[in-house]
Amino acid sequence: MQRVWQKIQKSLELPAELLGREPKVAFYPLQKKIIIENPIRLLIYEKEKVVVEIVKAKARLVITGKNLQLNLLLPDSLEIYGDLSQFEVESHG
Repeated sequence: MQRVWQKIQKSLELPAELLGREPKVAFYPLQKKIIIENPIRLLIYEKEKVVVEIVKAKARLVITGKNLQLNLLLPDSLEIYGDLSQFEVESHG
């Protein structure tokens, strides 16, 4: 069944992010939050640093700031709130 779905996806040229496989990151500076959809796992959760593994374990999203909090933690979505100062993607192999 998986192969049939992959053939349909390829023939329709559907972007992977619409199908829920690829991570999406939305930054809302006025609300002081970042929403990450389809994260792999939460690696570090501290008040000044949050690290999330993304893209099938080939990258990490590093978020730094002050008073960082998890507002929402679901299997397919993660919301981080606080005084965000920086976020960057680190590739690791």
